[in-house]
Amino acid sequence: MNESQSEAVRVLCFGWLRDRLGTETLVREKVRTVLDLWSVMTREQPDLRDAYTRFRAARNLAYCDWQTPVEPGDEVAFMPPVTGGSVDGEAVPQLHAALVTGPIDVNRLVAELRSDDDGALAAFVGAVRGTSQGRTVERLDYEAYGPMAEHELLCIATAVTERHRLNGVAPVHRIGSLAVGEVSVAVVAAAPHRQAALLARAEAVDALKQNLPVWKREHHPDGAVWVDTREHEGIAKPDGAAPPLGPGIPGTPTIPAASTPGHEPTAAPGTPPLSHLDSSGSFHMVDISDRPSTLRSAVAEAVVRFSDRTTLDVLRDGPPKGDVIAAARLAGIMGAKHTHELIPLCHPLPLAHLDLQMDVEESPPGIRIVSFARCASSTGVEMEALTAASVAGLTVIDMLKSVDPWITAETVAPTLQERRPERRASASIVRLLDVGRMLWRGRHRVSLRPTGGGW
Repeated sequence: MNESQSEAVRVLCFGWLRDRLGTETLVREKVRTVLDLWSVMTREQPDLRDAYTRFRAARNLAYCDWQTPVEPGDEVAFMPPVTGGSVDGEAVPQLHAALVTGPIDVNRLVAELRSDDDGALAAFVGAVRGTSQGRTVERLDYEAYGPMAEHELLCIATAVTERHRLNGVAPVHRIGSLAVGEVSVAVVAAAPHRQAALLARAEAVDALKQNLPVWKREHHPDGAVWVDTREHEGIAKPDGAAPPLGPGIPGTPTIPAASTPGHEPTAAPGTPPLSHLDSSGSFHMVDISDRPSTLRSAVAEAVVRFSDRTTLDVLRDGPPKGDVIAAARLAGIMGAKHTHELIPLCHPLPLAHLDLQMDVEESPPGIRIVSFARCASSTGVEMEALTAASVAGLTVIDMLKSVDPWITAETVAPTLQERRPERRASASIVRLLDVGRMLWRGRHRVSLRPTGGGW
């Protein structure tokens, strides 16, 4: 970095945002936070300035909060939502995390991951379709925030490998110009048993869709369009087709004034609007009638900790109330089906699939519960996954509290999904520490392919 760059903040924009704000800008004005920087970049774009909550920001290759401090020399990115060896003779999981420009050879991925210890290999292959919403597609262009995309791929591979005890996993995404029929993304998971491979594959695919800073542009006979622009009504597209947002303009979310004691709460001035508050500050169910029904999935995790290792012995021998694991799994599934009756303003969803994986942990002693929910709907299924994990955890506590009065529910949280803004920075740090810890211990063979390579 030269002296001129070290005195400025380097701003990168991706997807259709670069058409509005430019690909790369050096900002030398004094700014304190990422939000201040956004205000500088959108000074001449009033429709974007107040819609910052619809975008994601990253500082120095990690997703960040809008109040994250910014200093000269930092690199900040603004993004639309995104679409071997062994140690001491032990067999170790293989992580093949790659961002490539050449064709993806799925058969080769399977051959490289497969071992004699694998009872199941589950693969997902995404390819370029010839039509999109009734329009002919000639090709797709994928672009990425390269260094950050490679980092996220490795984090995803690491997380699903540890959670499901995989023998290997390969999340691979291609960038550049792809013709119809070419493979754009592939995920292969290798495990001793079918369930672990299938769950890990699904979690990895969902995480790629949610967090990987990769965008695509569709080319049609009559022009090109960024795919993500369709998902953000009210944000002006490059061709100006969508109505702009801004204070006083119809369609702009209104943030009500401070609430009166004894009345329903309202969002404080200057904070992002809450989806369950209308313009007057009253609670309401979000209207999803105009949203298309798409395949939705979510993963959540709960951890129940025992106060003593003797509880493990009771669990294995069978407590007086019966099979704890089986009862908790059933309770979690039943609980998820009743989420809309438990959580105010949740929409009732037609769950297509709900599963729970429950792993007994030796040190510290306890049970880790991972729930996976899927449905075709117009809204997300995160609350159903969280409810399943929570109810399963409470059932474990209820069945074991007589032998372990100090049993506790340690955490309940979304897994491999976007955290709330105030938690994103710490979540990124934790994942970085997890990757570093695993590599330091020498437990994983890591393969990060260069961007110019292919499979």
